Amino acid sequence: MTRHNDGDLHAAGDDFGLVPRYFLDESARVEDDTIIITGGKANRLKRVMRVRRDDPLELVHPSTDRLYQAAVERVTRDDVICRVIKSRPRRSLPPPRIVISASLIRPQRYDFMIEKATELGVDEIRPVWSHRAIIRGDASQRLHRWRRLATEAAEQCRREYRPEIHPPMQVTDLVTEEQQPNSLRLLASALEPDQRIAPIFQQRRDEGLVPPSFVHLLIGPEGGYTLEEATLARSHGWQPISLGNRPLRAETAAIIAIALTLEAARS
Repeated sequence: MTRHNDGDLHAAGDDFGLVPRYFLDESARVEDDTIIITGGKANRLKRVMRVRRDDPLELVHPSTDRLYQAAVERVTRDDVICRVIKSRPRRSLPPPRIVISASLIRPQRYDFMIEKATELGVDEIRPVWSHRAIIRGDASQRLHRWRRLATEAAEQCRREYRPEIHPPMQVTDLVTEEQQPNSLRLLASALEPDQRIAPIFQQRRDEGLVPPSFVHLLIGPEGGYTLEEATLARSHGWQPISLGNRPLRAETAAIIAIALTLEAARS
């Protein structure tokens, strides 16, 4: 149900192959027909992936906004040096841009949600502090881990873009932000058991409205948001929606909300 054709490199007529894909970090250098990979990414390629001379790779370089088809030229003590075979710009992503704001839960389960949301094609992830959030310590310290997990998940499912992961913020600050033009704000809630995602999109079509450019999904912790938090969200344009008749774990709710949104957007 992936929204983008990031991974199908044959779809546009090019002949990139289904070979391992990696995101380069800012330390990587592109010099003419050579890519020099250093630091942690080089260590991972050497020690975990065990790349060797002539191994084919696909390298996403966000700094140049390009996807490179390359082959390993040589592996040194500090670097992995690749020769460029061909390249193209990264393909722009079709709307809607999906943003998921999920309340903080137990670390292992939040990690799982990050990985699966990335695989489904979400564009932004915004961790949320709420009254019933379940997490110990400073959640902002996990930001590096979340971004690494998202990078590895994006590589695994051959995306050309990684989701942007923001530092945690309070739900009261998030729901009162100014709404983006042509956007939907959807709040997973038990308050509206009959309001589903697909009819909201269909109603917009029936009214002749253009498809939304942004869909912002707000997912609560176990037990949901408090009445005060939910009321504040609704007063700022968040529409309560149901994800089904069964109580769901928070990470399951996030995954289902993304999948239902993708399906509704492309119907």
